[in-house]
Amino acid sequence: MQLLEPSDNSGILPIAYFHALARLGAEGLVLVEPARPFVSLGTFDDAATSVDRDYCQDHDIPVMRRETGGGMVLLGPGQVFYTLVLKRPHPTVPGPVDAAYRHLSQAPIAVYRRFGVAARLRPINDIVTADGRKIGGQGAGDIDGHFCFVGSILVDFDTELMHRVVRLPDEGLRPALKAALDDGMTSIAAQTGARPPTPLVKAALAEAFAPLVGGLAPRPVPACLVAKAREVARDLMSPEIVDSDETRPRGLFKVREGLYLCQRAIATSAGRIVVSLAIGDDRIEAAQLRAFGGPVREVDLSPLVGRRFDHEALSATLPDLSALGIARADLIAALLAPMA
Repeated sequence: MQLLEPSDNSGILPIAYFHALARLGAEGLVLVEPARPFVSLGTFDDAATSVDRDYCQDHDIPVMRRETGGGMVLLGPGQVFYTLVLKRPHPTVPGPVDAAYRHLSQAPIAVYRRFGVAARLRPINDIVTADGRKIGGQGAGDIDGHFCFVGSILVDFDTELMHRVVRLPDEGLRPALKAALDDGMTSIAAQTGARPPTPLVKAALAEAFAPLVGGLAPRPVPACLVAKAREVARDLMSPEIVDSDETRPRGLFKVREGLYLCQRAIATSAGRIVVSLAIGDDRIEAAQLRAFGGPVREVDLSPLVGRRFDHEALSATLPDLSALGIARADLIAALLAPMA
């Protein structure tokens, strides 16, 4: 199988290469680090509710939609992409997606360990540290009869910029999002204090993937692949694709596999309340409610911590909020409803 390391890493080309490779009917492993930040939406993300388009436009951050799953992510320098394109069926890769993740994730896990991070796979597609912090997200999808497996080695990650590009219903929720990202995500640099050079990371990835896919042979990047990638990049950034209505609104923001934020800003007869819940494995790990309409005050939601994020548990543990101008049932409905 061919190993490709494109020299042109401008714009969103780094994520367009694997789409282009599949469109051309070819197989290969593409290794590339983006030159600049950009936002990548998953297949089913709703651009209108998940990304702050004004902020991205003001800061010259492109927004695109890839053809693989997973949630919205910030991609950019400090992330070394590995994008593997295989014709189905492939003799060395299991057919079921969960089995393919287990098989292929051996490569990035070996790379993290090589650079001093004890990483492991948290099913189905997150790579995490020993204490459960996300250090690598992966995705997969079918493009033109090819199985595409994509991910990145997080040499470094800009949580400051990540929390800025997310669209929130209220700016008062942004500190909670930043705290969740800082707590839930990490990188090689954060874990070890060192930033291995990109060429070394690419070499380690090639070495680790080779036995999993039947061998790799370095090849020059053909001009036809670059041309197709540029064409694909234009498509993936087009309004028709980015603002596609074939999406599903999500009520929760995914920090990592198993950890989500539920964030709501609700107008009431007594003012406005802002609620932020951190939800891990379907249980509430942290909860905050701030009330406006006079002096800002916080309401103790600690009884929710450890309870399931469902109607029954919320009904049993939420305090009486009538003094804030909202009935308990109405707040529960707002928390559990998909975000518009």
